[in-house]
Amino acid sequence: MRRSALIVAVVVSAVAGAALPAFAQRTTGTLVGTVTDNTGAVLPGVNVVLRGEAIMGSQDTATNQEGFYRFPALPPGTYTVTFSLANFSPLKREAVRVSVGATVEENVTLSVGGGREEITVVGEGAVVDTQTNQISTNYDKDWVRNAPIPRFTFFDLINAAPGVNTSSTGSSRSTSLGSGTTDNAYMLDGTDFTAPLTGAAWPWPNTDAIEEIEVLSLGATAEYGNVLGAVFNVVTRQGSNAFHGDANFYLQDQSLTGRNTSDEQDDGLPYNRDKYNDATFQLSGPIVKDKLWFFGSYQYQRDFQSFAGTPAEFPEKFKADRIFGKLNLQIDSKNRLMLAYHDDYYEIPGDTTAATAPSSVTVETGHNPSPNVTWTSVVSDRTYFEARYSGFYGKDHGDPLQEGEPRVKPRYFDLDTGEITGGIYSFYDGVSEKTAFSGKLSHFADKFMGASHDFKFGVQYNSGGSDYVLGPNDYIYTYGTEPAYGYTQLPYHQGGRMRNLGLFVDDTIRVGARLSLNVGVRYDYSKALFPEFGLLDRQGSETGQSTQAVDELFTWNTVSPRVGFNWKLDAEGHTVLKAHYGRYYRGVVTGEFDGTAPSITPRYLFSGTYDAAGNPEGLELVSDNTNLRVDPGFRSPYTDQVTFGIERELLPNLGLLVHYVHKRGERYGAWRDIGGQYAPDTFVDPVSGASIGVQRLVNDPGERIFELTNPDGMFSRFNGVTVQLVKRMSDNWQMTSSFVWGRSTGRLGSSRPAVSAAVGPAGAQTSTAGLFGRNPNDYINSDGRLIGDRTATFKSQVVYQFPAGFLAGANFIYTTGRPYARLARVSDLGIPTVIFAERNDGSRTVSDQYVLDLRLQKDFALGGGAHFALFADLLNALNDDAFEDVQDRIGTSENFGLGTEYIPPRRLMVGAKLRF
Repeated sequence: MRRSALIVAVVVSAVAGAALPAFAQRTTGTLVGTVTDNTGAVLPGVNVVLRGEAIMGSQDTATNQEGFYRFPALPPGTYTVTFSLANFSPLKREAVRVSVGATVEENVTLSVGGGREEITVVGEGAVVDTQTNQISTNYDKDWVRNAPIPRFTFFDLINAAPGVNTSSTGSSRSTSLGSGTTDNAYMLDGTDFTAPLTGAAWPWPNTDAIEEIEVLSLGATAEYGNVLGAVFNVVTRQGSNAFHGDANFYLQDQSLTGRNTSDEQDDGLPYNRDKYNDATFQLSGPIVKDKLWFFGSYQYQRDFQSFAGTPAEFPEKFKADRIFGKLNLQIDSKNRLMLAYHDDYYEIPGDTTAATAPSSVTVETGHNPSPNVTWTSVVSDRTYFEARYSGFYGKDHGDPLQEGEPRVKPRYFDLDTGEITGGIYSFYDGVSEKTAFSGKLSHFADKFMGASHDFKFGVQYNSGGSDYVLGPNDYIYTYGTEPAYGYTQLPYHQGGRMRNLGLFVDDTIRVGARLSLNVGVRYDYSKALFPEFGLLDRQGSETGQSTQAVDELFTWNTVSPRVGFNWKLDAEGHTVLKAHYGRYYRGVVTGEFDGTAPSITPRYLFSGTYDAAGNPEGLELVSDNTNLRVDPGFRSPYTDQVTFGIERELLPNLGLLVHYVHKRGERYGAWRDIGGQYAPDTFVDPVSGASIGVQRLVNDPGERIFELTNPDGMFSRFNGVTVQLVKRMSDNWQMTSSFVWGRSTGRLGSSRPAVSAAVGPAGAQTSTAGLFGRNPNDYINSDGRLIGDRTATFKSQVVYQFPAGFLAGANFIYTTGRPYARLARVSDLGIPTVIFAERNDGSRTVSDQYVLDLRLQKDFALGGGAHFALFADLLNALNDDAFEDVQDRIGTSENFGLGTEYIPPRRLMVGAKLRF
């Protein structure tokens, strides 16, 4: 214990002062193994040399007294390993693939021989992890380069993983095995690019710059904190001792686009492809051989489209210009440095549906400079140290998508039809950023307390947040053309900040030849705060006055234990049992509390009409920051995760992985009204005739006081089974197929029965409070299936290399539709109220989806290692017409249950590639 404490103290002191971390910084894998002779006896002192394109020069080590060798911190790639010992024939193991986050076990046997002829063996792709209890899926560069995908940056790749589902087609928010979209961790070369504001990914890297993606779904070690869901680990390409380059072009056109909706479904406005041009350019190589490498990338992407039910003359225009660069420097034999920089200049249109007028849609613009500096030091063949600075500094703006539309214009919501017209919800200008520092020490001890130990000690610090100037437009609810009521509010600053300090210890304990124990614990200290914010006038200009900073809204002190085992059922490790238990706490999401910032202006209810001077009539105060509070004792939501599984290598390079998963989430945030007084009342559902108990406000609405806290009744549950069939690339083909059955239930902030389609089936399932609980009627029938629930999902990705340079790829996803429940509008309760008229039990769902994407490619060798390829991707080959939302969920609406947000139809994407 004293030694462990000393090592942690050394790490802390090494990065303190410069320090601050996010989640874990895992960009490499590990190669381990045991060397024996023909009798099975272990061989100590064997010289083991490793070479590969991803490392400078070679690395060497020697087996210990148990015949064990280890190469930690290897970049993803393919390696050659040679083994030599006096009086034994040398052995070369080629094509050993090491993936991000994987511990690959390569055991070898040396034969006694007087001759020195080297024996060469081609390594098999590891499909069973014999060292850890984590459950992860890796997509290597072969799949990244050849996948038939719509190319929505890396999201198309991670959403192919088992248990990962997007909120809607083209969404940047994903759920994983019951967790919310605010619960994941996003890593880019170790840079934590999870936005403190939203819990979503902020920078979006170029797909063609990616070397490998790891989706760590379950069993994350203590190295990972502030995460309830999956860890999406993106590792980019790097240079080598040889010059390499590629240029890629992708094209879609309306002439290559089909139709999957009828006039009745889309009101005579089918999906229209206005433009799709995507070009990427990559170049890498040595500046100084075995000393300094470079990699650079640029992407030009223009994706203009009108979805079904929206006018073709007002397409959503997505634009992106992405740049990325990386330098790898081998300072000396023990120290190396990596410097990387990413930025993407973007224009992201809001969602347009049949129920939204083009004038009411927002376009988001900005860019995200993201630096990364990593120093790695190999102290010895048993010990290495890593220190890292990283961050992103986003500039973000919101304006009307339709050119010529003013920023300030009333917005209308028709309570009869659910249609939205008028202006955008709000204009905005802001920053979203995070700065992180971390240090990690890894030490291997082969004779400690009767076993070998692979220790990791680390400290992580990060600080980040957002500051936005928001200008909400008047939001008027109508019955047809008649105004019912509206809300109005002046411009203001909104934002918040968070700080987090994390310490962790992980240990992989190898007991004998078959059992590995994975134990760890982490401590996190997190704090939420408000800086000073300027006060604005009616035009949104600074007045020179500011609010007082709030140095501590709440603090979280959490301890997260993790424990599991990996037990080989046979000596070769072809079959293993795995089990894991861990507690996982969510990090601070500033968007959960930044609505209480003291700079926010009062919000008023008004009649929906204006006087002759253009001022709203009949103003009634709804809320200001005197009636919004954050409980100082607000606590961190958490999930207890239990997994149990068996993994079996059926054939060389082919494995079957079966796991049971249980997640139990507690202590999610919500609001409670501590100033309002309510009396029981009864509402008769006009559809079913059932009587539903409701709460009626009996005092002045202005007397309500809303407090963000951890009320009872906020929870989540997930039970499921995952089945994976994995075929590593060999014999010219590879495959990853999965089936997931699960059920997600509970009550979260995203369960609130709001009328807006933005929180309907196509909305994001989040674990943050949102507005849930400000009306006590939110609790009625809201403890059912979560809006991100998908009962069954089957996915399969296959690539096959045919003779004569032909390649075929397929990506198939079947998923059951997301559930929704019927709503009812209740009048005469003192405040506008919508409730669930029925529990969300899964009996109503949007469409099931059957999406098949295909690729056919022909490669031409040009000589000198250069290749040119032509390809065609047939996206949505089955022309599925699934819809992902409904126009209205109010049971008495004429548009109740009618489909909207149809997935794009069958379309052909053609392109060309040049590489050398």
